[in-house]
Amino acid sequence: MTETSRKIVEQPVAFLVSGTELAKDVYSEYGNVLINQGTVVTQPIIKKLETWNIQSVSIWSEVTEQVIADPALQKFLNTYNQSVDVVEQAFDTIRQTRMLPLATFQKTADDLAHNLTTAGNVIDQLYNLPPCDDYTFRHSVNVSVIAGLIALWLKYPPESIHAISLAGLLHDVGKSLLPPKLVNRPHKLSTDHYETYKQHVTLGYELLSKVSGIAESVRLGVTDHHEREDGSGYPKGLSGADIHPYAKIIAIADLYDEALTINRDPGMLSPYCSIEKLQHEVYRLDPKACLTFTSHMTNFLTGDPVMLTNGSKGRVVCTNKRWPSRSIVQLEDGTVLDLNDGGDVRISHIIR
Repeated sequence: MTETSRKIVEQPVAFLVSGTELAKDVYSEYGNVLINQGTVVTQPIIKKLETWNIQSVSIWSEVTEQVIADPALQKFLNTYNQSVDVVEQAFDTIRQTRMLPLATFQKTADDLAHNLTTAGNVIDQLYNLPPCDDYTFRHSVNVSVIAGLIALWLKYPPESIHAISLAGLLHDVGKSLLPPKLVNRPHKLSTDHYETYKQHVTLGYELLSKVSGIAESVRLGVTDHHEREDGSGYPKGLSGADIHPYAKIIAIADLYDEALTINRDPGMLSPYCSIEKLQHEVYRLDPKACLTFTSHMTNFLTGDPVMLTNGSKGRVVCTNKRWPSRSIVQLEDGTVLDLNDGGDVRISHIIR
């Protein structure tokens, strides 16, 4: 069963798309109304907002939400939503005090990790929730959940799963000390600003180094999560065995969530493309962890209602584990189409 909700969210202009309705007036720095509420956004309007240096606007968001019958899954989603709020408050605390509220993060990570083993397929539900006002907070929780699941699938012991979930929750904590305009627009930064943005890794490690009672493995999970197997990452350019195993797991969770959520319309979810992006990057990631994750994820995709790149609708009846966007799909008229037959048609996104 589904329900449709409509709510106001704050959307960075960098991620604004045509067809969105403004929920509030847009004002200049002098208090003059630039664009009225109710205006439907177009590309020329987006260009004007960028010219006026407007960082974000209030929009109406309509999201179809699943009504969850499984009590364990509903419990997990309640924990998830509470965790997003807790992370937002914790980031505010860090900005004001420059101190990390470790106990808050530990309890949140423990709650998330504890529910992973009882809630079944949680990843599909993460991306069927209403959009969050700030991508960073939800991203932190998503990475914690996904990293915990990867550790579970790799058969890590419970204490390690909890530690990896904590490192995932903390992986972007250094962003709390960066200017918001850098955090919200990492893909549209100048070279100089991007170099500043990359400092969030070091800032996070420094915050963690001031706190007693946190394992070095968690600290390294945070500071190494942008390092890559081939030495092409940052901040140290580490490679292979020099990168902490926790960081390798967090790197996969971070890349997957970013590919799936950054700059996307909530109604155009495409895990197929996100999984393929990881598979293209496998030589830069830990192969075992990456292939374990993508193998489990493709198992969840069978049965999804999807839109194809030619505008046809259908349902996935058999997932192509190597190239998920080229899976076997049954169209609305009953025709079964193998998208791996050499044609140009692919799966575009899941229909919500």
